[in-house]
Amino acid sequence: MSDKNIETKRSIWPRLLTFIFILVVIVVAVSLLPRGFSQDTSLVGTGVNVVILVHDSNVIQSADTMVAMNEVRDEYEGRVEFVVADIMTPDGRVFADKYNLQPTALVFFAGSGERLQTVYTEQTGALLRNTLDVNFGYR
Repeated sequence: MSDKNIETKRSIWPRLLTFIFILVVIVVAVSLLPRGFSQDTSLVGTGVNVVILVHDSNVIQSADTMVAMNEVRDEYEGRVEFVVADIMTPDGRVFADKYNLQPTALVFFAGSGERLQTVYTEQTGALLRNTLDVNFGYR
């Protein structure tokens, strides 16, 4: 009977190690997922530079611009807030209507709330970096 107890105790360790390994893999995988974008359009005029994408999930250009925003946002952390106003939500529609914007609009606001520029062209990381630097004087 003691041989059976030893076998049972030994078989717990591989299971425990497997469980811990799987848990570590899940934690690492979740930490690598892209962060979501804020939808707080009330940041305009609060002293922070804000870039707002008027997003429509049915438009490919809108998704491409989100990819470009995600590519550059860590470089501008603390200097620029990146916000998405989803046109399919009431808040996003109110924002778009207030500024007379169409889907895919990328709007640059100074910390004072002044609307600096609105672009409708497809964005890449390089183009967006350049536009951010010019609008907010980072060059």
